[in-house]
Amino acid sequence: MFSEANRKTLVIWALVIMSVLLVLGVRSHSPQSSVQVVPYSQMLQIIDDSHKMGDRAQITIQGNSWKVVTGEKTFVTTAPLTDDFLKYISTKKNLEIRFLEPKTPSVWLTVFIGWLPFLVIFYFVYRFFKNTPKQGPGGMAEFGKSNSIVVMPGTDSAKFKDVAGCDEAKEELEDLVEFLRNPRKFTSMGSKLPKGVLLHGPPGTGKTLLAKAMAGEANVPFLLAAGSDFVEMFVGVGAARVRDLFDQAHRLAPCVVFIDEIDAIGKKRGGPHGGGSDEREQTLNQMLVEMDGFAENSGIIILAATNRSDTLDRALTRPGRFDRKVAVSLPDVGGREKILNIHTAKVPLSLEVDLALVAKTTPGFSGADLANLVNESSIMAALEDSVLVEPHHFEGARDKITMGKPRKSMKMSEEARRATAIHEAGHALLAYYLKDADPLHKVTIVPHGQALGLTMQLPEDDKYSWSKKENVARIQVLLGGYIAEKMFYGIDGTSTGVSNDLLRAKQIAETMVKDYGMGSTGPVYFGSTTTYGNRGADTSDLSKEEFDEAVRAIMEEALQQAERLLKAKREHIVVLTNMLLQNDTVLESELEDMFGILDIYFEEDY
Repeated sequence: MFSEANRKTLVIWALVIMSVLLVLGVRSHSPQSSVQVVPYSQMLQIIDDSHKMGDRAQITIQGNSWKVVTGEKTFVTTAPLTDDFLKYISTKKNLEIRFLEPKTPSVWLTVFIGWLPFLVIFYFVYRFFKNTPKQGPGGMAEFGKSNSIVVMPGTDSAKFKDVAGCDEAKEELEDLVEFLRNPRKFTSMGSKLPKGVLLHGPPGTGKTLLAKAMAGEANVPFLLAAGSDFVEMFVGVGAARVRDLFDQAHRLAPCVVFIDEIDAIGKKRGGPHGGGSDEREQTLNQMLVEMDGFAENSGIIILAATNRSDTLDRALTRPGRFDRKVAVSLPDVGGREKILNIHTAKVPLSLEVDLALVAKTTPGFSGADLANLVNESSIMAALEDSVLVEPHHFEGARDKITMGKPRKSMKMSEEARRATAIHEAGHALLAYYLKDADPLHKVTIVPHGQALGLTMQLPEDDKYSWSKKENVARIQVLLGGYIAEKMFYGIDGTSTGVSNDLLRAKQIAETMVKDYGMGSTGPVYFGSTTTYGNRGADTSDLSKEEFDEAVRAIMEEALQQAERLLKAKREHIVVLTNMLLQNDTVLESELEDMFGILDIYFEEDY
């Protein structure tokens, strides 16, 4: 009906007209500046005074408004007209009396006030129907357009060389790139181009970057969409957007279509919240139909990414739709070093920075985590006005990411600092001496986040599984703070700071018994047999008692072993506590010489 510019112009003119009418209405009702407004009693007094003085006066009555003009002065008041007043003024011989018709409101003002509610209602109804999708050209067709981003060849420089830490996933996609570059090579052998590839893995591992690099290597258009783009409150809109996305793909073929977070529309059907008219299910059904609809070797490859592949509908992941499932896992130490080399290409690094060492000290970091680590390190260097990024910048950035920003402004009493130092010394001693525990890296009593102190361990290699000994060692290290507090303050002196340690230790013990058969119950799986990963027990009451006893046995055995070791190393705890009180943070390398001397003088069999 109206363009956006015309609508704005109409609104502005309407506001101007309303303002003018209101100003005119106010001015027409406001008295002149020379007129004095007086009370009714004073008006009567003015009339009497004028009569006594013999002055001529004029009174004009218009409804309930009275105006008296005497000499050069004008007075007005408001009062009802009564018979007594008419008798009163009729006795005043020098008073001229005039009656006027009552004032009627302005026609324009009356029309405006009468129509204003209807104009407001009309405006909101118009806006509502304007934003509501309509049938026909420009209506539902526009509303059902997909929100995909089209990246044409040459506009995005992402290549496989820009992706690291997932070599196997790259190899899978390189096969498809070769197929797009030279399809005849494969079709002559009777090969068929896979219709869909599902990239699954933890967040931040580079699934989207892999898809962009694949399109960049193949030099074909890249269509980027998100699963949430197809989720709408109106039933049928998501399906319309899916159709539009595939229409674009057919026009741009050969091309790569990437749907990020496909689990937003691809979850399993038939759940308690599903239904035949459910918008999400209709969108999923349309996607299944579209993937079946385009011909084999049409040059269209559908890539999808998710970190919850177990929630996807089986119809979506069957062969013929998503033919390949590519796992994009967290990078190992070699992959992390390659990723760091990519992200530090434009960062001025000091020659003392060893990226291999940084990669070794960041186990479990994803590609996104490593990019954040490099960025935080460069920010710290800039804040210090440093010309180069030094090793301590990477150290500080890693601690900030893993442990939180240090709360150096937090004030603690000397006794509270000592108790925290004893607690952390218990953790650190066990991490230092237990051969099955991850090596100690550093210990600090500087508060980070909600923790008053922290003990940091760094594994020597990437770990993908843990033995029973290693799990027991993890529990022992967690119990070290509780044991140290009990040794120096007694059972009544233990603090609430052990809460998180006990929780994590119990979780490890429960996992050992429930999932790995490492308890006294033997190789019995106590987890749910219906949904993998559900921590609720699917067992009888008797089995639950056996399970609890097995967990308690693991905890008690770990507690006794750790307590025996710490009692033998009591002097070491005292030394480390004093070092922490003096320096706040102690590195593992600072303990080697000190503990070596103590071990010579305090040898004890534990």
